[in-house]
Amino acid sequence: MQLFKTIFLFELRLLARQKFILLLIGFFFLTGIYSIYYGYHFTKKQLAAIDSLESGYQKKYKELEAGFSADTTTAAGKTLFHQAGIPSVIEYKNPLNAIHKPQSISILSIGQRDIQPYYDVITRRRNFVQGANAEISNPEMLASGNFDLAYVVIYLIPVLAIALTYNTWSKEKEQQTDKLLSLQGIYFGKIIGYKLTFRFLLIGLMVWLLSIIGFICSAALIPFDLTAAILWLMGASAYIFFWFAITFFIIRLGKSSVHSALYLLGLWCGLLILLPALCNTIVRLYYPIPLKTDAAVALRENSEAVWAMPRKLLIDTFYLNNPKYKHLREATDTSETSNKRFAAYYDLLGRRMTRSIEHYNQYPAAQNKAMSGLNWINPATKTQYLLNEIAGTGLNDYLSYQEQVNAFQKTWVDFMSGYIISDKKLSLNDLRNLSQFKLKSIKNKNQNIIGGILYLLGISFCIIFLSKKITVKI
Repeated sequence: MQLFKTIFLFELRLLARQKFILLLIGFFFLTGIYSIYYGYHFTKKQLAAIDSLESGYQKKYKELEAGFSADTTTAAGKTLFHQAGIPSVIEYKNPLNAIHKPQSISILSIGQRDIQPYYDVITRRRNFVQGANAEISNPEMLASGNFDLAYVVIYLIPVLAIALTYNTWSKEKEQQTDKLLSLQGIYFGKIIGYKLTFRFLLIGLMVWLLSIIGFICSAALIPFDLTAAILWLMGASAYIFFWFAITFFIIRLGKSSVHSALYLLGLWCGLLILLPALCNTIVRLYYPIPLKTDAAVALRENSEAVWAMPRKLLIDTFYLNNPKYKHLREATDTSETSNKRFAAYYDLLGRRMTRSIEHYNQYPAAQNKAMSGLNWINPATKTQYLLNEIAGTGLNDYLSYQEQVNAFQKTWVDFMSGYIISDKKLSLNDLRNLSQFKLKSIKNKNQNIIGGILYLLGISFCIIFLSKKITVKI
């Protein structure tokens, strides 16, 4: 314990004298502060858009609600009163919105939120092209990303760790102080371990401080989630520990400072640039994703084909697919302006597009599954996925949201079709009790995150164990 205390005091004094190292640490800290500002600004912008959507919906909702008590002594009032409760009018004037709100600490890891749609309009045109301008297989492959705190932790903190530790042993060897310590009976390996521990705690405290600042900033926008914060700190700490385990392994090889620095920088390039790019290329080669323009073309073609169907055939198909409405069948169903004809059109178009979208979705699902499998060979990529999952901004979060939107749209279609087919209006009470979209969390998400953190720790301890097997000659 006395040696441990002595090493720590010595490292603190040495750090205070090294102005360049202090400037380097300050630079990385300010970089982390900027990344928090970037994530805060991005999330605030999305929240402003969401607030605008919700306020617009509430404004239109009050107008629809006022229609039930409109003044029928005026022409405008008569029109509003007549339209009050008509399903198609309600859906046209004020459609529901399914919103994927930012989660507790999403400002720290933007993930997929910059390219994936975070809201969808709920209408009877269900299961059509969601977010047609979004590319579903984005920067999770560590090719690039937003300058958020996750980026700083994944990419930049390892560089700082390398800068602080690459010559921990070689410097002592080059100055020949290792021999002096050995002659005095002090186990040199223990000293190196203490020196690395000091640097690990230094960087870890900096990352924790940045994370806590991020939590405080995030709490100003989004309700704070203690579980997510703890998992974030655990994940970031495990990743830093992984890089110190690699550093310890390189140090135990006994190479010069230059060689150690080159080896560590080579590993950084390999784990953060080359390997992710290679995995990304392999996955895209074997699991290509078709263009979303194909789905848009399918929508146009199916829309034209369904509308061009003979009316009787269209109505017959509708009742065949929806036998619960057979008792409402009438001879006027095939008329030009029949509500049932429009309901039959949307129903059949939705069924056809469901098959098209399901066919399309199997490609990104297969790609995501393949990438998840390859993550286990690269702790850096695995950490990126972990931090995105903790922040609720990963691809799995988006796919879960999209699946829930499609399910909710189907429920909405069935609800509105019941009124349209029966030629009924919604009452004021029905309007007030319209179902709203509520996003559910992914099952076993935290368990999977903890499993990923344990994987990082396991890899790190294995590297340390192998390092111990290397004989250091003094």
